[in-house]
Amino acid sequence: METPRRATLLIPFAFGCAALADRLVVGVSTGGRGALGLVSVAVPLVAGTTIARYGSRRSLGFLAHPAFVWGIAPFLVLTAVLPILGVMFYGFPERTLLAITEATSALSFLVIGAALSSSDDHAWSRWLLLAIALQLLYATGQAIYLARAPGWELFTPFHQWDLSLQALYGELVQARSTGLFFNPNELGLWAGAAVILSWTMLLPRLRGIGVTLAVVTLILSQSRGALVALLAALAVSGVWAVVRGRTGASTSLRTGLSLGLAGLVAVLVVLGIGPSRDLLGRFGALLDVLTQGPRADANLAGRLDYWSAVLDLNVVYPWGTLGPPEMLLGTAVDSSWFRAFAQGSVPYAATLALLLIAPLAVRNTRFGRGLVLIAVLVAVAGLTQTPLEYPVIYLFWLLLGAGLQSSVMARTSARAIVRGTAASGVIRVDGDGARGRHASRRP
Repeated sequence: METPRRATLLIPFAFGCAALADRLVVGVSTGGRGALGLVSVAVPLVAGTTIARYGSRRSLGFLAHPAFVWGIAPFLVLTAVLPILGVMFYGFPERTLLAITEATSALSFLVIGAALSSSDDHAWSRWLLLAIALQLLYATGQAIYLARAPGWELFTPFHQWDLSLQALYGELVQARSTGLFFNPNELGLWAGAAVILSWTMLLPRLRGIGVTLAVVTLILSQSRGALVALLAALAVSGVWAVVRGRTGASTSLRTGLSLGLAGLVAVLVVLGIGPSRDLLGRFGALLDVLTQGPRADANLAGRLDYWSAVLDLNVVYPWGTLGPPEMLLGTAVDSSWFRAFAQGSVPYAATLALLLIAPLAVRNTRFGRGLVLIAVLVAVAGLTQTPLEYPVIYLFWLLLGAGLQSSVMARTSARAIVRGTAASGVIRVDGDGARGRHASRRP
């Protein structure tokens, strides 16, 4: 059963949320930063409308998948419950209850993804490529402005728009491109996910274009965590293909050359925009980390100190802080894994691990491969970043819902075929048996 044309409008809606969530905010008086994301309000409404329009069978079937029960539901439940417990038992301010929207948004995108599970590749391709191009265009404008390259004045109004977000999010990192996000690491993770989705979902004639544009975006963000995470995901993809015997030497060589060419084009484009000293310095620091240890890079050394503080905090709160740990530490944790451990101790960190393992249970080939690779991307990037709080995570939930729903529908169809075949067999046997018995009584 194909997705109706109207339902495919959910695809640009989802990509729009992933690309524009940081911009679609309003100031509210909550006692904190005063920012309320409109996406967190709109998405549950859209999900509810989707259920009402297409029915529970087409939009909630994923709930019956075993992977949802053991791998996804525990994480969503704790994500929603822990902030409530933090307010009740540890006196966190009521505004921290807004963190519950992370769970409601995730569940909503699972519903939307389920409704899109039978949509064709063309519906995904055009909107994915458009989103990649828009992010690259804006990130390039930022790079030109920062480098004072020819035409930089044209981007001045957009730079003022970027600066206006500081009233809601804090200080803007102005040394690197952020795209339509507020943090360059968000742009980097978006680009990494875009590379994976371009390679696994775009039509063959558009695949190289999407990958190249996404790699250029990644280089513009100068996000080292996203780059390492993408390389890890690509390595897993290669090993997966070899183990399953679905690739030959020529295919591997072609894939490597394609990605290498995309990377070369990206580097040349970025170096052509402005000075290369900062770019080479940031990525060159990765070599220092490999040769001299994590303390060789100031940013990574700072993260190690944050994580050490998390371990000290767990001594005081052995079952976790329940509420946002940043409020007690006075600083960002900069790691999804350490943040989960700080907030909910080992149980919450374990549910995060189960969540990122759950995509392995998706047998659907359309969504399964890209979904697993994005899970690897998030898991590795989560060592030094908090990708579960980045808007691009909406695409993970979207694909997860689509993949689980496809698996459930395929299993249901297979069972129906088996039952139908069995029923036909019983009728045939009974008839033949009757005829055979009558025949045996004849002289």
